[in-house]
Formats: sequence, C-alpha cells, structure tokens
Amino acid sequence: MSTTKMPADMRIGPPILRVRDLEKELAFYEQALGLRVDRKYRTDADIEAVELGFNRKFKEYVDPLLILKHDPDAKQTRHNFAGLFHYAILVPDRKRLAYAYSALQNSGVPFEGFADHLVSESLYLHDPEHNGMEIYRDRSPDEWPRDQDGHIVMDTLPLDLSSLEAELSEDERDSATPFPGGARLGHMHLRVTNLERSISFYRDRLGLEMTADWREFGASFLSAGGYHHHVGMNTWHSAGGTPHLNGEAGLDSFIIRVRDQSFVETIAPEVSSSIISTKPNGQLLIADPDGIRITIELQP
Repeated sequence: MSTTKMPADMRIGPPILRVRDLEKELAFYEQALGLRVDRKYRTDADIEAVELGFNRKFKEYVDPLLILKHDPDAKQTRHNFAGLFHYAILVPDRKRLAYAYSALQNSGVPFEGFADHLVSESLYLHDPEHNGMEIYRDRSPDEWPRDQDGHIVMDTLPLDLSSLEAELSEDERDSATPFPGGARLGHMHLRVTNLERSISFYRDRLGLEMTADWREFGASFLSAGGYHHHVGMNTWHSAGGTPHLNGEAGLDSFIIRVRDQSFVETIAPEVSSSIISTKPNGQLLIADPDGIRITIELQP
C-alpha cells in the first residue's frame, strides 16, 4: 500500500472522448451546451482532436472542458463494458445550475435524471453517442453532512426542481444560456468490473482517500484534500464485465493534474506496472486495472 497521498490541490482535467460522428457531437456541444472550439490538432496517431471550452472568455476556465477524438472506426462497447459512467461539469453556484437546467430544457435536450446528493445538486444527461454527463453545483463544505466519525455522508434524493427554477426570473429562464459563469470538470465517475480491485488501485497506489464507502451498493467515491469525490466508480452494470480496450468508442482517457513534480516522481514506482508511456516533462500515461487510461501531468 502506498503511503503517498494525492496532493490536496489536484484537479481533474478534461476527459478525452473517442467519437464516431464528430459533426453530430460538435453540433450538440456547441449548440445545446454553448461550448466553443478552442483548438483543433492531429494526435500522434494522426486522429483529429478538438478541444472544447469557453474560448478563454472566463480567465479562470482556460483549460478545455473536454476533448473529442474523431475515430469513425471506433469499436462499439458491449453492454457490460468498463469505462465512462459519466463525467461531471461543476458550475459555480445554484443559480448557474438553474441557468443550465433552463437552457437545456429550452433546447429540448432530454434529461436522464436529477438528484440531490446532500453535498451537491445534479442534472444528468448524455451526448448523442451516449457518453454520460452530470452538471452539478456543490453546497458549501460546511453544509456537507457527516457521520459520527466525521465522514462525509452522501445520498441520492429527489432534486427540488421547482426551487431550482425559482432561482431565475421568467425572463431569465426564457433567455438562459447553459454556462453564463463558466464551468470546469469536477469529477469522473467510472464503470469498473471489479470494485475492490479498482479501490485498491485508486486508493492504495494513486493515493486518493475513500470519502464514501458504498461497497454494499456496488460503488465507492474517492478524493484528495477532503473533497466529496474526484473519482467515483461502480459495478452496477459492469461487474465481471468487459475491460476497456484501446480504440473503443467512449472514454479514451482522462487527466489528473498536480502542481508537485515530486508527487509524479514518487508515484511512478507505485504504478510502474501500469505505465504505458512517460514524457521528459514528467507526464505519465497509465492504465487502471480495467484498462482505463489516465494521464498524470503537472498543472500549467
């Protein structure tokens, strides 16, 4: 077991999604979610990649929100695949969540569900290729409920949509845009095939701490720095299922950014058997036990 802890100031970087129909995906993300193309480039494997974000409109959100890799020949995943459950977009406050809800309603985007998790409030939907998404806002940490041992308590309760809508005037609801205050990636939630094995990897080797132990329900949530979770995982549809294969449609990889070069150097031996490649700047590309790829890199 590693004694190294993930730095408290770590950030989840953009998910990289391998998509078959780039035109349809871009139409969704640009028209429904209001994102803009920041950059286009060819990868080392000569695949077209598109970074989507806010065109640096908001100085604090200069990183792309997500990256699409266009691969018309991407393999279809099986029903019990390991990979993306959802990636989660964090908005600054409850009013901005109301803007996202009203804007998506106005554009006719179907929601998959809504939830009050006690620590946060969430909207759930998916893109045209069924990549799961969560848009959420955090409650203040001093409002997060805790058990007698001080552990964060989360739940899945109905979201009060009437109260959320009441955050905006009728005119604001009618003219709402999805992210008027910007947004960033808050966490990743993964489908895994063996929960204990994945907990061991993310907790014991990457140094995340378990914040909510839902193993009896087939899930677990881990974080750094006392956040409610940076990585969630479940086996609800994937227990004993198919590992992630490189070249499959859906989640290609995601990014963990840290500021401490020494952490990257310290963690490398812990994950040595999982390293796919390294770069001179200290960047590590690794694979978790299900083959889900993670890039660990320094925060610019």
